[in-house]
Amino acid sequence: MSPRVVEFRISAGAARHMLEKHDVTVEEALEAAHSTEVWMSVHSAPDGSRNWTPEPRYGIPGKTDDGRRLWVIVAHEGRGVGRILTAFEPTGAAAKARHRRMRGN
Repeated sequence: MSPRVVEFRISAGAARHMLEKHDVTVEEALEAAHSTEVWMSVHSAPDGSRNWTPEPRYGIPGKTDDGRRLWVIVAHEGRGVGRILTAFEPTGAAAKARHRRMRGN
């Protein structure tokens, strides 16, 4: 079940990371995040690690307007706000198949 999110936020650092490491723009991440109601709970990084957040984390199997498949990882901050942590293309046959199954296409 997906949390009720009406607004997505993204930090400058997360935007830079997505672009430099995954070649994903903020616009593409937002398109993919808004493209589906399917959210999958994912594990948070261990407490004390660089990537740890106290909020629940979700993976969104999204698609951009141009058809690019992306996983968007979001921390649910509550009060209708989700913070995009990263977005990336599924790689490998198993990851691509899982993305298609989660989206139903």
